[in-house]
Amino acid sequence: MMSKHFLPKLVSVLIIISMISGCASQATPLPPVPTVESGGAPQVTTAPAQPATATEQPPAGISKPPAITMDDTQGVPPGKYPQQYELEEFESLTGGKMEFSDRGFIDPTLIEIYGDIPTDVRERLPQEPLVVVPYDEIGKYGGQLEGLSLGPESGNSEYLSWRHANLLRYADDMITIVPNVAKDYSISDDLQEFTFILRKGHKWSDGEPFTTADVAFWWEDIILNKELTPEVPIYWVFGGEPMKVEIVDDVTFKIKTAAPAPGLIPWLAVMWILPAAPRHFLESKHLKYNPNIDKEAQENGFPSWVEYFYTFYGEWQDSVHRWKEGVPRLEAWIVVEETPEYQLAVANPYYHVVDTAGQQLPYVDRSRESYSQDAQVIELKIINGEVDQKAQTLKFASVPVFKQHEADGDYKVYLVEAASDGPTVSFNCTHKDPVLREIFSNPKFSYAMSIAINRKEVNKIACFGECEEISTGVPIHPSASFAKPEWYTYATEYDPEKANQMLDELGLDKKDSEGWRLRPDGKRLVVFANYTIQGISSEVMNLVKSFWEAVGVKVELKEIATEAYRAMVSNNEHDLAAFTSGTTLEPSFLSNQYRFYPPFGDPVLEPQCGLSYLEWYKSGGQKGEEPPPDMKRLFELTEKFKTLLPGSDEYVKVGQEIGDIHMRNLFLIGILGPAPVVLIAKNRLGNFVPVKISGFEFYRNYPVRPDQWYIKY
Repeated sequence: MMSKHFLPKLVSVLIIISMISGCASQATPLPPVPTVESGGAPQVTTAPAQPATATEQPPAGISKPPAITMDDTQGVPPGKYPQQYELEEFESLTGGKMEFSDRGFIDPTLIEIYGDIPTDVRERLPQEPLVVVPYDEIGKYGGQLEGLSLGPESGNSEYLSWRHANLLRYADDMITIVPNVAKDYSISDDLQEFTFILRKGHKWSDGEPFTTADVAFWWEDIILNKELTPEVPIYWVFGGEPMKVEIVDDVTFKIKTAAPAPGLIPWLAVMWILPAAPRHFLESKHLKYNPNIDKEAQENGFPSWVEYFYTFYGEWQDSVHRWKEGVPRLEAWIVVEETPEYQLAVANPYYHVVDTAGQQLPYVDRSRESYSQDAQVIELKIINGEVDQKAQTLKFASVPVFKQHEADGDYKVYLVEAASDGPTVSFNCTHKDPVLREIFSNPKFSYAMSIAINRKEVNKIACFGECEEISTGVPIHPSASFAKPEWYTYATEYDPEKANQMLDELGLDKKDSEGWRLRPDGKRLVVFANYTIQGISSEVMNLVKSFWEAVGVKVELKEIATEAYRAMVSNNEHDLAAFTSGTTLEPSFLSNQYRFYPPFGDPVLEPQCGLSYLEWYKSGGQKGEEPPPDMKRLFELTEKFKTLLPGSDEYVKVGQEIGDIHMRNLFLIGILGPAPVVLIAKNRLGNFVPVKISGFEFYRNYPVRPDQWYIKY
């Protein structure tokens, strides 16, 4: 049934446990995922690039380590983790003593924000920096990376992935989990105790120490603070209890869980959340440490200290816009300026990574993210060569145009496997209108609307016939070890005659003078389908409109900005949610199962239906609405699933029950399987390697180490 475009069947997920258990002595792999199938903004003057200057000479008689690359390892054996070493490990393997160097200047904007910054790189690097092996060449400093997104908080996770710094990350094989901000980690045999070691001497971007005190502050004073976090997020809850964080010393902490947590390490490797917060900076904004903060918040126009606090701290980094106020970060580039047109970031002088020549990363001085909500403008900027790297929100239908202008724009087009499951739509099962709620929550209505869609026609027009004509509305990827083939063919036959018959039987048989179906209360049945191009293409939505109108259901279609779409669905003001689903690969849903249960997507960014049901579940029935039996069952099953040993009989049984509930209810209607992701990279981008699988699931470009990109010319 599955074609070349689907990920190969994952190897036994028992490998996950056997290799995670042994990670104290070796890197931690997860099941394999697919390999690559290749196929102006305001100007900002940058400081001139300067040659790197060594700041430390090796002792007499001891040479420097060789400046190796992945292209030329010069016989140096690999370390504990692929493509990287700890400093002591690298020096031991090479018999050399590393010198450290930097770009030769500190961006003056950072000095304006943070004050004096040491010019000696040795005073800024950790005592134990991470040594990474560049792909092709030891890079050179200078230049400015050009990124592009829909807006400062929409369609910008790709740009954030350039700068991202988290405890762990996936290596570029998309299998192995390696340390990053953390120096190392280990896992107990029972998968209930996880130990993390930070880097001695690591500093925030303001030069203050980054230690386990920042981890403790994040957990105890933010996550466990009832005012800031009324309910502990589900992804920190195991066996029905929030995990526990134990501080061992300044660089060592443990996470302990009440039940096995096989997905915790993968979750830490892909998530956008740094499980730490700058205590020294945020204490003055916290009621526990500053009894006057409520008064200060109100003087600044906020109802309480809680809202005020969240203008200085956010799990999603760019939800904080106080760029000039010195909010400390660990990222490769630190944002220093934002306008309605762009966001500008400069190299972090305290970044914890060096290359094998001892040069502090990142190589590129600055990175800029320009904004546009217009799909045509985005395409034009790429064709004109104004964007260094882009994949997020690009349409597969644009491939011929991009290929035609490759030479003109001096870029290369890659076609990469998609992490998403293709476009889906979902009727609002908790609609404020009781008549529409009854219609939209009926699985027979969703079935009729699904078989009214001609997937072959959608495939031909939106995907050049290259996509699977199936439904991926069940949020478990077909490559999962326990997936059932029937999940992906259910309600996919194109049968408008049967669709009409089913709609008639649902009491929607009466029509007005223009031929549109009427609701049971006599009003015209209209589906207001507002969508954003970040979530689904205009081509697909226009085709869906035509097919549904062909069976008598009037559709009012409108493209809106991502921010407006999010506000609409978060406030339960939508008829139809339309988005490209993801996080359904097995390594992904081991990490986070939020698509298994209502609202079947991120409750802030992309809820589909049933947001009030989630509120009921999180509050123990004190808030929101009690969900219908099948949705209630999904909450119960998910809580059990996240503690089960992957590959076990119970794991398969629970996973399949989750999939069966989704299939028969059609909470999500999948329109097609995913198209290959279109990825653009400028030829001037040194050390660029396309990701093997593109999507939010592995945090975009994070596995291919954008901090070691450099500008070749």
